[in-house]
Amino acid sequence: MARILKFPLLGAWIASALSLPAMAIQLTPPETPAETVLESYHGTFVSDPYRWLEDTGTPSVRAWFDAQNTFARETLAALPGRAALHARLTELNGADTRVYDVRYGGDRLFYMKRGPTDDQFKLYWRQGTGGDERLLVDPEQLGRPGAPAAIVMMAPSPNGKRLAYGVSIGGSEDTTLHVLDVDSGRAVGAPIPRADLSELSWRFDSAALYFNQLRERRDGDDPTEKMRDSRAIARTFTAESVVDRAVFGRDLAPAITVSRDDIPNIRVSAVSSYAIAIVKHGDANELTLYAAPLMMLKDASTPWRKVVDRTQGVVNFDLRGEYLYLMTSENAPRYQVVRWRLGAPAEYRLAQAEVVLPPGERIVRELHVAKDALYVGESEAGYSKLRRLEFNVKTAPRAAPKSGKTARAKAGPASLPKTAGVARGTDVVLPLAGTIHEIAVDPVRPGALLRMSGWTQSPALYAVDGKSGAVSRTALIPPSRADFSRIAASLVRVKSHDGVDVPLSIVYAKDAPRDGRAPLLLTAYGAYGISLEPGFRPSQLAFLERGGVIAIAHVRGGGELGKDWHLGGQKGTKPNTWRDLIACAEYLVRERWTSPERLAISGGSAGGITVGNALVDRPDLFRAVVAEVGIHDALRAELTANGPPNIEEFGSVETPEGFSALLAMSSYHRVDDGVVYPATLITTGYNDPRVEPWEPGKMAARLQAASASVGARGRPVLLRVDFDAGHGIGNTRRQVVDEVTDVYSFVLWQLGDPAFQP
Repeated sequence: MARILKFPLLGAWIASALSLPAMAIQLTPPETPAETVLESYHGTFVSDPYRWLEDTGTPSVRAWFDAQNTFARETLAALPGRAALHARLTELNGADTRVYDVRYGGDRLFYMKRGPTDDQFKLYWRQGTGGDERLLVDPEQLGRPGAPAAIVMMAPSPNGKRLAYGVSIGGSEDTTLHVLDVDSGRAVGAPIPRADLSELSWRFDSAALYFNQLRERRDGDDPTEKMRDSRAIARTFTAESVVDRAVFGRDLAPAITVSRDDIPNIRVSAVSSYAIAIVKHGDANELTLYAAPLMMLKDASTPWRKVVDRTQGVVNFDLRGEYLYLMTSENAPRYQVVRWRLGAPAEYRLAQAEVVLPPGERIVRELHVAKDALYVGESEAGYSKLRRLEFNVKTAPRAAPKSGKTARAKAGPASLPKTAGVARGTDVVLPLAGTIHEIAVDPVRPGALLRMSGWTQSPALYAVDGKSGAVSRTALIPPSRADFSRIAASLVRVKSHDGVDVPLSIVYAKDAPRDGRAPLLLTAYGAYGISLEPGFRPSQLAFLERGGVIAIAHVRGGGELGKDWHLGGQKGTKPNTWRDLIACAEYLVRERWTSPERLAISGGSAGGITVGNALVDRPDLFRAVVAEVGIHDALRAELTANGPPNIEEFGSVETPEGFSALLAMSSYHRVDDGVVYPATLITTGYNDPRVEPWEPGKMAARLQAASASVGARGRPVLLRVDFDAGHGIGNTRRQVVDEVTDVYSFVLWQLGDPAFQP
């Protein structure tokens, strides 16, 4: 592909890197030699001085990361206010009982929960919302020193008797799937390795589980092969055996097109006689869907029929009877809901689908089929709304028998009238202005459960009555002990570089003066159509109560304003993402919320593109930058295990236009020598499967060599490494508290808080 020229490695360095002098604040980082590689992309040569850091499995590279981490940790540990801040954050993180991933399984409720004294989320169940709580899986018993375990997915069977859950170790996200008999706690069948990309789904009779499995890797495989050629698998359970068989994927059906990089899964419902095969195209949100009669779902002989192509903008769906309810951006940039009759003739097309919820001013976020209604989550002016569209039928679904294997198999899924329509929707009156983080429903049970919170309102689980639509709080999540009564939040609109209005949320103490002196931490993301929505974070109180202000820029590339907002910060339009962030920063200075010397920005993962390029474009505007597990070398990211799926979002160097877009967003290649850059804290997890540690590592090395503000000006570039973590998925409470302490300590130090000055 590309021509590569290498220049020799400069000098011996390991000994000097590991022999750091003992002093209170060490501002000069360990030395990093450059081995310049010139690579030609479509006739353009690009310099890469730290290519050698990509070989993270070698002792010399590991030693470099260890030296950088030691330098960063010692620098931060020497800050006077860090110990007190750590104690306060430990207190705040123990103020809440956190619950998420609430699921129905028959009459049982399953959920992930971390109590005030727990280091990790554990899996519990109870009868309904008011029964006695029972611990089912404790991941703290599954890990080992230096490699904590985390539950990263779970799904109860429709009768609640079995539960599938996935475990990963040390932040690797390499997932092993387990199935438990809930009553006995015993394993059912052997563990299932390589289930990283699974969307778990159970058949109506709880006797078959569908999941995705990566193929077994071979010695010598390129890293980009890891996620390729995965397949959808069915595990069936009988009294005599447990059997796995591939049911959907590449080369499994002659009439089906599934590429090597596509991710296949199967979804079924207790109230439909159809199976839906999902083809996810890397990290793209738009899906291709196939349908087949559930009882004919076997192997390559399954009569799949394509019902949705990725070009039709479908990003979410649910099943009821012979109807497929679809959330689509086709002719609706803020999305609409339509339904497609699966039993229609072959010539039936999605364009003929019945519109259930037409496009409007609100952004449609999600849809869920319950027994009584279609529950549609929306957002308006940055806050969640919930629409309840009752099914316009008099006959209730026929539920399968509660017990008896033969009876259940004969009954099949709960049946529904073929003409089941949908009545006009009504808004559910929500208890707070905030975010619906999840909606839990059961297709054979009326009503829904909502987990909600706001910037200043702690999380709670609410029940929506299936008859009246009334909302009541359950006791499952107790109120937080963190006191946000003196904290306020507001939403404003900021003109960006091209005149587009960008939403900006601001969280602050009610009595905060607007004199331009407040330390302000501005966060942004802007990728994959993901929205930064209002949410309660007790740790923020530690920053706010010191006179700080927290702001969230809802930049393009995210999904806050629909599909067009996402496309406005993707691939060739990606510069809008960091220019929106810059516009928000300028607004905060102009309106005297802060000043450049008191302003820090932060972003994680794909948000590393956002903050890294804002740093390069406007180093004068920020005193400090925090990039957590961030993407910085966009040209080389596609060669990693997680690279091929991300081509859908960022592009590929294989095309001239893709290369140009990636070079424009690659902050590592845009750093210039001799510039006074802001102080920068870069973090990584050494087991990160999404953004490999060499990306943050190379950015840190480049900034340390290039910045004119390192050392004498007191604006260091620090690389903080967690060797027991990955991308942050499944981090323990201790890891979270330690990292937030270091981030806030660094920011408060650089923004002039007297308690943090060495």
